[in-house]
Amino acid sequence: MSTADIAYENHLKSGYAVENGPDSMIITKFSCYRLAEETLWLVARLPAAGKSAEYFKALSELGLEYPQKIFDRLVSLGVLREAAPKKRLKSLLTAIIQPNITLIPPGAQEWIFKGADKLRSGRWWYLALCAAIAGFIGALALIKTWPGGGPVSGPLIFLLIVLGSLVHELGHSAAAGAAGIGLRPIGFSVYLFYPVFHTNVSGMERLPLGQKLAIDCGGFIAQSVYLLALVAAALLAGSNTSAEAVRWIVLIMAFNLNPLLRTDAYWIYADLREKYGELPWMAHLHRAYLAAFVLFSLYILWQVGMRTGQIVKLVEAAVAVPATLLHEGHRIIIGLYFVIMALMGGVRRLKEGREEWGKLTKNREEA
Repeated sequence: MSTADIAYENHLKSGYAVENGPDSMIITKFSCYRLAEETLWLVARLPAAGKSAEYFKALSELGLEYPQKIFDRLVSLGVLREAAPKKRLKSLLTAIIQPNITLIPPGAQEWIFKGADKLRSGRWWYLALCAAIAGFIGALALIKTWPGGGPVSGPLIFLLIVLGSLVHELGHSAAAGAAGIGLRPIGFSVYLFYPVFHTNVSGMERLPLGQKLAIDCGGFIAQSVYLLALVAAALLAGSNTSAEAVRWIVLIMAFNLNPLLRTDAYWIYADLREKYGELPWMAHLHRAYLAAFVLFSLYILWQVGMRTGQIVKLVEAAVAVPATLLHEGHRIIIGLYFVIMALMGGVRRLKEGREEWGKLTKNREEA
């Protein structure tokens, strides 16, 4: 195949562009690319896909000289890349087993925040932090003192919990916008075998520690402010539904405080380790962390193994008595899905362990 027959894709065209002088960037679903403003301009005006001749034509129509040279430069930068053949079956299986769905793109968040520039004001963050502290303390007090026992709405509790999780992710995105690296896409995926909402905050590596921690903690701050509103609803309206939602949201926040999973607490710890990793006490702390990481991983695998054994028994029963499928079929299908997710999660957990060990040995060699 000649180079003229190769299909290329402008894979950044659908990304979210942040024009910020020398720190301009395009944010995609999973990554962040730092590019010159001129390159951002080209990305927006070139075709989403096509062969080299189509790109030469588009560059010429933009009034640019030396389209071949510019095209080659865009290819070398990775802005234009060869289009990979589409594997529909693989894409379908990935979407089922490992979904990754964008729920709130950055463009929609511009409307929510009415312009990211306002997020840079320290006054707003100070007020948010005060409200967050009040919300979290109020939530703990409500959980301890609320009598309970009244009528609740299960669907509304679920919606309030989901909304609280989305507010959490919006907090991360808002902090990223305040740090100058743009608002970020918020999506839904599966981590190990847990359904999770997530925010793409790639590109924050160059930020100072204070801004990194602000992004790491932005979710807790926003979610705690949300808790303040729910606590007020519970107290002022006597809402058992709001009180029950508060309890579940606090439990989810506690889950996020587990540094042995890739949750917010882990990234706080990782950023602190990156800053202070050369200090002896941090090396000793990280060895203790790795020991706890291994023990916790074994506990997760043990829990998975127990549930897998139950599913295997269901399958054996269905094979022995096919009529079982009539009333147990849905449990078998869900169970098999869980087994697949658990196996994939186990592999990912082993990769995480290898990454953590690699970081420790790297720090040791540099020391």
